Amino acid sequence: MSESLTGLDDLTPDDFLRQLAALREQREQIDRRIRAHLAYAREFTGPRPYTLASLASAAGLSISGVRTAYSSADCAVVARCLGRPPRGQS
Repeated sequence: MSESLTGLDDLTPDDFLRQLAALREQREQIDRRIRAHLAYAREFTGPRPYTLASLASAAGLSISGVRTAYSSADCAVVARCLGRPPRGQS
């Protein structure tokens, strides 16, 4: 972590804010990928989905957090990428 903070004192305020905005965008991209992975694991794998407990452990979430982490919009993204609907919706 400390290596990522090296040079902060040398940044102009605008450069600092640009870096901070870029980090936020990276975090949002990672969050979208995690939601897509959870949607895939629960809705597109079969014959049984991954367990909530195993996904919670891997994602650093609670079991209830996994249940609510992804939405139908995330499922639609996964369906488009896979070219097939969720399990049971063929």
